[in-house]
Amino acid sequence: MRQWFRIPAVQVALCTGCYALLGYWTDKWMVLFVSPLYGALIARPLINLMGSFRHVLRTSVWLPQHGQHYVFKGTTVHVLEDEDGWRWVRLSDVQSALDTKLNTRVLAITYPERLEVMGRPAQMHMRDDALIAHLSKQNDAIALRLRTWVERSIAHPAARARQR
Repeated sequence: MRQWFRIPAVQVALCTGCYALLGYWTDKWMVLFVSPLYGALIARPLINLMGSFRHVLRTSVWLPQHGQHYVFKGTTVHVLEDEDGWRWVRLSDVQSALDTKLNTRVLAITYPERLEVMGRPAQMHMRDDALIAHLSKQNDAIALRLRTWVERSIAHPAARARQR
């Protein structure tokens, strides 16, 4: 029974019910004088109720995207993971992060088994280790920052998961 009193919605309902009963049994002046007490009693459960509502909303929105959605300096980078635990980064997101066009023919020759068309809708994806190798060859500051970000955010957690 005590577990029910920990739920914020139940706390708000109990406080409101007691306040309504007080108003029914007494006159309007008593309700007016007790209203600050009612406000003080209901404030914390309302804050907890809004916090739990926010948590449920964030969970329902972001949980399906867990492990697939990353952001690099305001650019959304979609990542897919295969059965072996390798993470594949969408090439169009990398191009928009770099503000340059990557030549897919050269990438397909250089990294033959690490560049594939996958996902829905089908788009070109590059494996994380190949992307790191390709970005480390470039001298652009943004490319080097992106390489560091891919290593820390995408490749390193995937490598730890594959080791387990």
